Amino acid sequence: MTFEQLRAFAAVVQCGTFRAAAEHIHKTQSTVSAAIQSLEREFDIQLLDRSQYRPVLTSEGKAFYKQARQLLVSSSDLEQLGHQLTAGTPQQLNIALSAMGTVPAELKAIKEFAEQTPDVSLNITTQHLSGLPEQLDTDKADLAIGPYTGLTQDYEFKELFSVRLICVAAPGYIREQTPDGVLTHKVMRQYPHILIADSGTRRAYDHVNVIPGGLRWYADDYLVKKALLLSRSGWARIPLHMVNHELKQGDLVPLQVENFANQSDVPMCLIRKRDKAHSQLAIDLWERFIALRV
Repeated sequence: MTFEQLRAFAAVVQCGTFRAAAEHIHKTQSTVSAAIQSLEREFDIQLLDRSQYRPVLTSEGKAFYKQARQLLVSSSDLEQLGHQLTAGTPQQLNIALSAMGTVPAELKAIKEFAEQTPDVSLNITTQHLSGLPEQLDTDKADLAIGPYTGLTQDYEFKELFSVRLICVAAPGYIREQTPDGVLTHKVMRQYPHILIADSGTRRAYDHVNVIPGGLRWYADDYLVKKALLLSRSGWARIPLHMVNHELKQGDLVPLQVENFANQSDVPMCLIRKRDKAHSQLAIDLWERFIALRV
């Protein structure tokens, strides 16, 4: 078994065809096919079912690919570390944060970790909905912090804290009022519901807390979302910690909408891929968060 054989096998699984895999790793299609056949002969197992147009992993192939991927990721991480040490550049730790979960306690924990490991370069991105697990799936993030949305048994996650979401609008923006202050779905459909756009590129998740048939506007981040609320352009659910000041000043007011999640607490989790070989830096930060339970 060689590294190149494992690389060819993983490329076919990830790319879906022998031709695409060959282009991806800059080999001929016959070379890729021969590499996988050599693996199958060596261990006397069938890794791929070739009876269909696209090769499909067999049960043995699935188990083999899981371990092969870990080995390839570890090799890539080791190669990157070697280049960094040679060049004298700092090691890098990539963290993906849910756009709604950037709370002070969480950021403080990251800051303290960085102060204790000054030779580490942190790369922090904010994501929403499917964008968060996608960062882990594509190895663009070592760890993520966000809600349970879209998580499967492929991920390991621990709940850290929760974020309260509240339904708000500018005072007087909703013209129709009722004696009990509860707004109907019919009324709310007339006004744009401002939502954060899914930052993922592969399989977008639909928003759950929406009114069927209502107007929807999408913003890329909460700064724009909040600005739209203050400019009387729509209504929205938004993290309470982001609008506490505006609520106290009367620039925004809570809304009560019938049969709607006007307030809810969303658990935020520390997340990582279960089958990935994690760097010591990622393990250290994971353990720090678990210990602090910020």
